[in-house]
Amino acid sequence: MKIGKLSNEQLSQLVLSRLPALSSSTVVGADIGADCAWIDLGSQMMVISSDPITAGGMESGTLTIHVSCNDIAACGVRPTGILIDIIAPPSCDEKDISKIVDDASREARKIGVDIVGGHTEVSGSVNTFVVISTAFGLISKDHPVPLGHAMEGDSLIVTKTCGIEGSYIAVKEHLDKLSSVPSHMIQKAQAYSSLISVVPEGVICGNLTASSGEVNSRGYKLCAANLLHDVTEGGILGASYEMAHISGLGLIIDERLIPVTEETSMICDTLGINPFRLISSGSMLIASPEPQRILDELHKGGIDACVIGRFKGKDEGFFRIDKNTGEQVELTPPQADELYGM
Repeated sequence: MKIGKLSNEQLSQLVLSRLPALSSSTVVGADIGADCAWIDLGSQMMVISSDPITAGGMESGTLTIHVSCNDIAACGVRPTGILIDIIAPPSCDEKDISKIVDDASREARKIGVDIVGGHTEVSGSVNTFVVISTAFGLISKDHPVPLGHAMEGDSLIVTKTCGIEGSYIAVKEHLDKLSSVPSHMIQKAQAYSSLISVVPEGVICGNLTASSGEVNSRGYKLCAANLLHDVTEGGILGASYEMAHISGLGLIIDERLIPVTEETSMICDTLGINPFRLISSGSMLIASPEPQRILDELHKGGIDACVIGRFKGKDEGFFRIDKNTGEQVELTPPQADELYGM
């Protein structure tokens, strides 16, 4: 099988179709594009998500906090706690394990999440660090929640820039391949670890109640963002496709509007990879019928954001406007992340 995430078809056939029925307390369970489970606890709701870091190398401690906490933030919820499992290769030493833990602890303190447990072992089954984190957040039932899917006509908003995490990993793990990239660009990309969290934008969107005053089918009031999605493996294009797919809608995304920094562009050109399909924790995609309200609140919070596309009717397909040609072409489903081809 190919390295990387399963295709949507494989995920459906090999995994999702084999899962047992959900209990009544599970409001949202496993599904394509659904990164978090929602559990009804009575007076509160718990949101839970789990993610692995498999290509982070010695930066896995930094990254593992953010990938799972970003999923919680993509529900408009502030993460509360996290568990971390570390599977270390026999080639590592004690200092390597300590670095993973120290880095994770530093990032957890930055965003105010408690590391509440996990597991650590050395295993001959891996040849590099595999770090898995499971994060959770709690909210009261009067807190606004996203609808859970985009609606036809919603604008597609992206925060920050594309390729954030991928650029950071590239300069940390593949520096030997980047000798032609100016040192000042390398230094900028090495500082991208400060951009990887999307907790601030998730909380901003989650606290913004929909102007319509609508509630969902369970009676919870809705926020102004119908659907939020942090950008991980497969990059901006892969995450956008997933949002449209889970929503049962079409999509048009304009690559010319997707922000890319000079350093990310040069790193990707040097490595021969597509920045729009590069892992990008640190960017959040937001579907909203009120894009200006969302943009205004994000900008007040010091977060750059812009509209890059629009959700269309379910029979209108998935398309992108090519950055180089300006032509409208098919947007294909997400494949293995560009980083895996290194």
